[in-house]
Amino acid sequence: MASFPQAEGRLGQRICAPLALNHINLNLFAHVAGDCQVLCTEAASGEAAFTLIRAGAEAEAAVHFRPGSAIISIFPHDKRPDIIGNFIHSLARARVMIHGLASSPSAISAVVASQKEKAVVRQLFWDFYFPAFQSPEEFFGAQSPPEELVQKVVAEYQEKTIKVYWIVSQSDLDLWGMAVSSTDILAGFADALLELASLGLKIPFLVAIPASQSEDFILSFSTAGSQTIETRGPQIRRLLRRHLPDLRPVRLTPVAGIFLHGPHFGDRYGIAQTLVESLEKTHITLLALSCTISSISLMIRQNELAAAQLVLGNTFASPIEGSAASIGGRI
Repeated sequence: MASFPQAEGRLGQRICAPLALNHINLNLFAHVAGDCQVLCTEAASGEAAFTLIRAGAEAEAAVHFRPGSAIISIFPHDKRPDIIGNFIHSLARARVMIHGLASSPSAISAVVASQKEKAVVRQLFWDFYFPAFQSPEEFFGAQSPPEELVQKVVAEYQEKTIKVYWIVSQSDLDLWGMAVSSTDILAGFADALLELASLGLKIPFLVAIPASQSEDFILSFSTAGSQTIETRGPQIRRLLRRHLPDLRPVRLTPVAGIFLHGPHFGDRYGIAQTLVESLEKTHITLLALSCTISSISLMIRQNELAAAQLVLGNTFASPIEGSAASIGGRI
């Protein structure tokens, strides 16, 4: 399910709050500035979530409901662009349409049509080695039926302050934004990621969200490496243009990432609302957000890192790993 509200700075009020108040869990949530989102819920909550978001959206907003979706994730990926690139190539070989991409510090996830789930898994077993399973059949046999998974989920939490395992920040990142066609994201961008790996770069953050009025994806990703920001930027821009010559990438730097580890995301409603509203109340600009595989990743301007660490430390019960922040941002 994807939504595209038009009003800026209303993510908490228009999407997160209605879902939380109705105890609807989010299994995946991706956002980029401009209020463009893709989100997934359990199938039983899909129509209710769609109705709530549609009711709060602007009249001009495009809100799309895609029942029968599946989330495919691989981990650990160690933020390696070659693993992410090969994952996207596998999706292309499986001949699936991507409805969204989201990353965590440990995983990369894709939203696809549920009828394509087995084809994607079989292709992934062809392209990757999974030591825990010898074959796709063994993997499928180890999966719990949906009703058993639902019974294991604990969605009622009484804690006054939401507990997370750790809050980690990373500064001196680039954040790249661009519109990429569905064909290019499966080919050219995946090839660019493979070459990024040869430069020794990491990808701490990546989301891709279908655009509302075209076949494009709104793509946002961050890069980190031993190179200075001044050296890294031109390298990446040349590489992107080599593989995607029609691309017009926008670069914001320096930015900072904040990663909330283990907040029961996917089986605990209200975490996204608590996070987003705490940032909105303190006027911290949320550049991009990714929630998948029990982690939340957010990108902010680096000069707002100290303020964000303070508000998140006061909002969530968790130790915070500090990171030196520098001031300023530039395109």
